[in-house]
Amino acid sequence: MFIEINRNKSVPIKKQLYDALTLKFLNGEVEGGVKMPSTRRLAEDLNLSRNTVLEIYEQLIAEGYLYAARGSGTFVAENIAKRNVRKEIKDKTEKKNSSVSGISLVAGTPDLENFPVKAWEKALHSLLLRNETVLFDYGSYEGYQPLRESLCQYLANHKGIICESDQIIITSGAKDAMRILASALKPYFQSLLMESPCIDFIEGVFGYYSYRLLPCRVDNEGLVVDEIKEKTPSLIYTSPSHQFPLGGTLSVSRRQQLVTIADEFNHVILEDDYDSEFRYKGAPLNSIFQLNPERVIHIGTFSKTLSPSLRIGYMVVPYHFLKNIRGYFERIGNFPCTLNQAVMNELIINGSYEKHVYKMTRLYKAKMSLLVKRLREIFGKRIIINGEYSGLHLAVIFKDVLFSELDLPCFRSGGVEVELLSCYDYGKKISETNILIIGFDILGLKRSRMPYVVCFLSLRN
Repeated sequence: MFIEINRNKSVPIKKQLYDALTLKFLNGEVEGGVKMPSTRRLAEDLNLSRNTVLEIYEQLIAEGYLYAARGSGTFVAENIAKRNVRKEIKDKTEKKNSSVSGISLVAGTPDLENFPVKAWEKALHSLLLRNETVLFDYGSYEGYQPLRESLCQYLANHKGIICESDQIIITSGAKDAMRILASALKPYFQSLLMESPCIDFIEGVFGYYSYRLLPCRVDNEGLVVDEIKEKTPSLIYTSPSHQFPLGGTLSVSRRQQLVTIADEFNHVILEDDYDSEFRYKGAPLNSIFQLNPERVIHIGTFSKTLSPSLRIGYMVVPYHFLKNIRGYFERIGNFPCTLNQAVMNELIINGSYEKHVYKMTRLYKAKMSLLVKRLREIFGKRIIINGEYSGLHLAVIFKDVLFSELDLPCFRSGGVEVELLSCYDYGKKISETNILIIGFDILGLKRSRMPYVVCFLSLRN
């Protein structure tokens, strides 16, 4: 019988033992008629004095929780009125939560209510029926070969990336890819030219591997390429399809200029393409990788299109870096779940993944349009909105308001979670900002409160 006694608590040990036992009886964990451990055995298990246990048993017998049968032992009484303690706690929690009108506008999480459960279940069931042992083994550190092959075709069709399956490495997501690259490429590069602001884990990962971090300015069109002056061979981090967090899309001319600079100074571009599938206006831009496959490492993920919990991403790597990456795996080891990869492969092959992305693009476009409409209705010309034509978030620039971290509790008191641009500033040097980063992805379009969510953003005014 598992009972936890905490000797660091101010509650006396006898009281802890009494409470633990009565709770088990009342919530039905220990049914009536079950024989209790002997006082000697329980005392040994809990490292308690036998007299302590004996005293509690006697008290429980006196209160009717237990009864002693001469020569047989001590048993739990049959007539204890059960109450479902777990259900009571759950009900109380739900009641408490139902009274809170809070909603999250934090960027980064896809609409998980629309995860393609049926398609996933069907593919998983089909795979399990095959009973292929490879699906349950450790797998290859480079990833499930059929998935790498189907990704070749998918990337060619949707991103203009022409590559071989040998160049594709399956990862546990974008952060995992960055960790692999930071370690594997350290013999070649000592510096990282990084968008600033950018996703926070870039600074953490490359800082951990002692790269010299060189922030590069970002505007409403993404990375300001013509300000890159570094001549020492370096890595360049960019999120060109939908810059995080400012929302800009890197133009074709800037992409070409970036590749030219990389060629001239032997830089290598790390292209983070985390939500390029969701574009709401104009034709999708092809990957930077296609402009120079020798100078670009393309990094993608299924965390935004499907679910972060799948832990499946990928990178497309030039052949001349594969040896170093394989060396990293030989030292460290990295094995994303083979079964999840196999299901992902099935969804790509049978068209379910493409169908899901199309469905979610339409849904996110409607959500984005609604959020933008309400923001403009309330704030009018007082704001500028960046990033409304792609991705899962936008940047709202206020012309007459400055925000700091001291304002975040004010937003929370109004029932909304938002993020400031300064949350993603390199080195956290900016203390005040006039830009809020707003995600819309988890907002239910049919929820009646949705049209009024943005009203919370006027709390400072």
